[in-house]
Amino acid sequence: MTEKLSRRVKWMYGAGDLGFSLTNTILSVYFALFLTDIVGVRPSVAAIVIFAGSTWDYINDPIVGYISDRTRSRWGRRRPFLLFRAIPFALTFVLLWWRPPFESTIELGIYYAFAFAG
Repeated sequence: MTEKLSRRVKWMYGAGDLGFSLTNTILSVYFALFLTDIVGVRPSVAAIVIFAGSTWDYINDPIVGYISDRTRSRWGRRRPFLLFRAIPFALTFVLLWWRPPFESTIELGIYYAFAFAG
């Protein structure tokens, strides 16, 4: 027997992914434009920054998944990561959109690669 989900239930399921989807969309659409138009780095540097951050993400995600699968705490396996990573995640997201007082393209590239990887 298949029961049709109500519109409210569908919205509630979708709301759980809202935060990740918003940050991912903003990064995908605006970060390269921000780096080239506001920060003033060459498009090749912006591409390297995004590549470096994404590569770290590809490496880091399975490691964190492995660790969270084996985490045993009084709050469960995933909740400590959700609770204690929210503020650093927000801070890192803010730092992505801050223009540090560096003049060197290399320094800017390194800063934004680390901020993007965070």
